[in-house]
Order: sequence, then C-alpha cells, then structure tokens
Amino acid sequence: MTRQARIKGEFSIYHIMQRGNERRNLFLSDDDRVRFIETLGRMKKKYHFLLHAFCLMDNHVHLLIGDNGNDISKIVTSINISYAYYFNRTYQRCGHLFQDRFRSELVDNDGYLLGVSRYIHNNPVKAGIVTELSKYRWSSYNIYSGIENDIYGLIDKGRILNSFSSNRVKAAKEYIDYVNTKEGKHINFMDVEELVPIEGHNKNFISSMEQARLKIREAAENKQIKYEEIINQIEIRNDLIRQIRKNSSLTLKQIGEILGGISESRVSRILAKD
Repeated sequence: MTRQARIKGEFSIYHIMQRGNERRNLFLSDDDRVRFIETLGRMKKKYHFLLHAFCLMDNHVHLLIGDNGNDISKIVTSINISYAYYFNRTYQRCGHLFQDRFRSELVDNDGYLLGVSRYIHNNPVKAGIVTELSKYRWSSYNIYSGIENDIYGLIDKGRILNSFSSNRVKAAKEYIDYVNTKEGKHINFMDVEELVPIEGHNKNFISSMEQARLKIREAAENKQIKYEEIINQIEIRNDLIRQIRKNSSLTLKQIGEILGGISESRVSRILAKD
C-alpha cells in the first residue's frame, strides 16, 4: 500500500503526534525533557512557527503547531533530528529514535483547536501519571494557568484565549475551567495507536511507564480501591510488581517509582521470593 500524501495547507494549524521508535521511551530523565523543550524554543526562533500547546509523555509527544507559512514536515523533522542527536550522544546509542513518520491532523476551526488543546493537556491524567493537571511539569498547561513562567517563550496563547474573552485574566480562568471539564464523547482525537500484537510476542507487553501506570490503575479499579492505596495493599502491590517485571523491560528502579517510590533493593527482594 502506498503512503497517502500528508494534508498540508498554507498558514495552517496541526496536531502533531510523534512516537518513539518501536514505542520506546523518548525521555529517560528530566534533563532530556528540558533539552527537548529547549530544542522547541530554538526551532521556534528559526522557523517562526506558533506553538499553541504541547505535552511530553514517556514515549510520545503531542504538539499543537501553527506553521506560520512554513513547511510543517521540515519543522518537525528539524526538531527530531536535533533532539535525536543529543539523545544518541548522551546515551551512546545509534539508530532511529523517533518512529519514521510523525502523525498529524489538520486543525481547521477554533472549536477543534480548543478541543485538541484540552485533549493534549489532559494526557498525563488519562495515563494515570498525576491526578491533577497542575502537578505535571512537562506540558503547557501551567503556562496557561500562570503557575509557571514561559521562560523559553514557547507558547502563543492568543488564539486560544481570545476564544473566551478579550480580557486575558478572565480568558485564562475560563480556559483552565474548560480544560478541566470532560471532553465531548463524540469527538475522537488523534492519539498513540493501540499496540498491535506481533506474532510470537507477548500481547500484554508493557513498553513504557505510562502503560505500567495504566495497568496499576486498572487493577485498583477492579479491586475498588484508589490508585494511591495500592502501595498499602501488600499482596496486590507485590503481584503487580511481578506482572510488570515479567511483561516489560522496565528497570527495578522504574517499577519501584510507579508503585509509590519503593526502593530498587526492596523490589528486588520481593521478586527474589518467587
């Protein structure tokens, strides 16, 4: 099957989703996330595009970009090449970091623009990483809310906030209220594709910390307890540790982190009892 040409338009807005190659993590530390944000800032100065929203997850990135008359493929490719060079040099690796072809959808009206921005900002809560959007550092939500300063000059808030009010203080408050309301069920936004089982591979394989957190959240819901209470439910917690260790490539440190900050040595002792 031949590839379909990417839909482009002059002075258009795009929802961009870029995933790690083979669904691997793009960020292994906070320093990596800072570097990606700095890269966005440098490329924004170079290409003069508009960035309406962003969210960095473990193994994928959401960007809401206005091309400002530039080629969107060139913009995203430049961001990816610069960050991949840093990542490969830092971790002494080679090969592709990003999945070859980024996914994109054209945002052709202000209503959809607002909906996509809300969807992007809600990614960390939907993934079970945080329970409140303000607790997540790696999105543009706190720039809109005023909790953080936009030190890199990344976010162009005008078009989104003008949809609410000409008064910026009022508009920001109304936008934050909007983001914290439930998304319309009739709208499907572009997201990471569901994992497709590969013949001979474990269909339950957990490829990122996000997926592990989702598994923990599902277990909590099935047991009718809160996510945060898992750490106090020793048998449930230990069983999850074994399942995640068996069905993922996560390190002991990462497994301990998502289960309430348990030490690496403690995770090791739990697994050693099997």
